[in-house]
Amino acid sequence: MALSYLYNIYTQSFPPPPTLTPSNLPPQTNRVFIVTGGSSGVGYHLSSALYASGGTVYILTRTPTAATSAISRIKSTSKPLHPGGTLHFIHLDLADLRSVRTAATQFLASETRLDVLFNNAGVAEVPATRRTAQDLESHIGINCVGHFLLTKLLSPLLSSTAASSPANSVRVIWTSSLLVDMAAPTGGLKTSSLDTPPSDLIAAYTASKTGNWFLASEFARRGASRAGIVSLTQNPGNLKTNVWRMAPGMSYWPFWVLLSRAEMGACTCLWVGMGEEVRAEDAGRYGVPFGRWLSAEREDLVRAMKGADEGGTGEAGRFWEWCEGKVGEFV
Repeated sequence: MALSYLYNIYTQSFPPPPTLTPSNLPPQTNRVFIVTGGSSGVGYHLSSALYASGGTVYILTRTPTAATSAISRIKSTSKPLHPGGTLHFIHLDLADLRSVRTAATQFLASETRLDVLFNNAGVAEVPATRRTAQDLESHIGINCVGHFLLTKLLSPLLSSTAASSPANSVRVIWTSSLLVDMAAPTGGLKTSSLDTPPSDLIAAYTASKTGNWFLASEFARRGASRAGIVSLTQNPGNLKTNVWRMAPGMSYWPFWVLLSRAEMGACTCLWVGMGEEVRAEDAGRYGVPFGRWLSAEREDLVRAMKGADEGGTGEAGRFWEWCEGKVGEFV
């Protein structure tokens, strides 16, 4: 492995302090945000920061009681820095594309703009026997395909918002992981194998996190950038969150002391979502903890995100088309 990639792993594991935090986030009054999985972990702290900055925040999550509790806690503990913040809940079960479509319809009936979509929710090490409602492997189905459908359904509103907003301010943020650098096989993933996924749960999780980078890049290539939407992926950090709630304890407890607090991951999200340094030409790039760009992207993954006409393998494009095939009847 090249030294640059080893450095990538090191710097994502031991990142410098964030530059954009909830305390210095500029006012977000009159801006609308969606945070999937916003009732816990990174999503909770991100939702709290956006609310305190005056934003209109929609928490899309699976469990109503968890969302109600999170909203109550944010309101009771948050110290708003800017006026106008509101919090709303919409039920979303990413393991069922029918629920994704219903959630998108409900949001579109409630708002006339969407400034940033944070595709934050995710699962890790879900037993292979558990499948989504549409019989997809859980990691790919929840982490990738569910968010893919949500993004497609909300794309027209994102585009119309971008048309009347400052340049580069409308964004879609997809969530990745350090495991992409550490464990993704050459080329990232093989779309042809997704219908018969490996039983190795870490491999399945890594494939989904690689897939999210592919979707971020391909969304930019397929019209998001022309519409003024900046599509990015990011690794929020190695964090103490409940993403590992289904994982065997021995797969993460030995590393617990090396993990950062969940609220630090929210700083990464704030930077890719609202950082003024982010420009249209950054579309498809990879943000790392706690608010920087990945310094040296793996060459095999870069090739996978390019078409054959650009000297690439086109794997990201094939993955996009595979996802389109899975969500077709729900669009």
